[in-house]
Amino acid sequence: SEPISYDKDLPFCHDCEDAWEKFLEIKCPKCGFTAENCACLPENIRKLTKRGAVWCVFYDGGGNSAVNNFVFKFKREYRRDLVDFMSSLIAKNVKSLALRHGIDLKEYVITYTPRRVHTKRRVGFDHVRKLAISLSKNLGLAVERCFVNKGILAQKTLNKKERLENARSSYSLRADANVEGKKYLLLDDIITTGATMLASGELLFGAGACDVIPISYAKNIK
Repeated sequence: SEPISYDKDLPFCHDCEDAWEKFLEIKCPKCGFTAENCACLPENIRKLTKRGAVWCVFYDGGGNSAVNNFVFKFKREYRRDLVDFMSSLIAKNVKSLALRHGIDLKEYVITYTPRRVHTKRRVGFDHVRKLAISLSKNLGLAVERCFVNKGILAQKTLNKKERLENARSSYSLRADANVEGKKYLLLDDIITTGATMLASGELLFGAGACDVIPISYAKNIK
């Protein structure tokens, strides 16, 4: 097949390129669109925004696929080529959302949902922070560290109700965060129920932020 064209070279071996291309063609079971054009928002995300959110691929949380393996590596290995590739896809979709809704991205700042402290210590890095820094270069926007994550339980081990309760108890604003009057692109790696996004967005709005747009690399299709 013809090589796939992106702003960055694909961080895959040749054997995985065809699998990646086929994965991008998967359609949402609700709306019938691919991930790039799917607008099916989880209930928690709808509470934050009426203009939609951004994700680039569908993710099912398991199995042996190009995307699942890619996300697994992203969480556990710091490879700059993976991070830059992901941020280039997110930047493309963020610009598309901004164009559709007449949003001036220059008015926005990037912030992100940080990794749990003990997980960061064990793995050695915060993957979402790395992604936020790369995304800031692609979009020409500043990054602000707004949150502290003191959570103990991993979201993936919890049901929908427990996820929101855990996120609300885990996240807090940093003491030096100054969000009043600002507009944010709120970055997480994967949107599942949107609980982490909602809990973080509530903190931003509660402290006086004007707007929050949820953005991520992947959306769980299950």
